[in-house]
Amino acid sequence: AKRISASSPSLYYEGGFEQKMSRREAGLILGVSPSAGKAKIRTAHRRIIILNHPGKDGSPSVATKINEAKDMLESTVKN
Repeated sequence: AKRISASSPSLYYEGGFEQKMSRREAGLILGVSPSAGKAKIRTAHRRIIILNHPGKDGSPSVATKINEAKDMLESTVKN
């Protein structure tokens, strides 16, 4: 396995959550463009929530943010 040194840049977004979720943050959480379509949003949500589900030792607060991100992006999709 390749080891990443502490001095190398992270491959993940290291910021915390914003107080009020933005479309940009929702896209970062799900790993999709803020203008992604419903199918892409749902696929990304499913993939990420499976890995972070509280029933599978995931964090309830992270799962809540993942669901919030999905809802935020889906509420503004036109298709």
